[in-house]
Amino acid sequence: MPEGTWSASVDLPVNARAAAAAREVLRGLLLAWGHDHHSDDAAVVVSELVTNAVQHAGERGQLRLVLGVTGEVLRLELADGSSVRPLAREVTEADERGRGMHIVEVLTARWGVEEHGTGKRVWVELD
Repeated sequence: MPEGTWSASVDLPVNARAAAAAREVLRGLLLAWGHDHHSDDAAVVVSELVTNAVQHAGERGQLRLVLGVTGEVLRLELADGSSVRPLAREVTEADERGRGMHIVEVLTARWGVEEHGTGKRVWVELD
């Protein structure tokens, strides 16, 4: 695997196409950086984060996705205009919704939320 540090950011519209756009950017950059071994899990994680943000942010601004690789650690950050903080809650087989952050928790090494302007930034790390 290539050593070093890589980073990029992209602004995404708050709409139904945002998750697909985020996955496409993510996969392309990871391939270019030689870190495509993270692609599958990272694509699921970024889809869940963006989908949550679109549902909660409404028309408040745009989404900012920041990607970074340091050594073997991939860090994703997604900032949005909503102050609604995601929670990884227990899910049951009967739950039709609300599994997103549980999936994120399972697929990542660490994750958290911090204030960002009038909204928040959700970050995750994959080893």
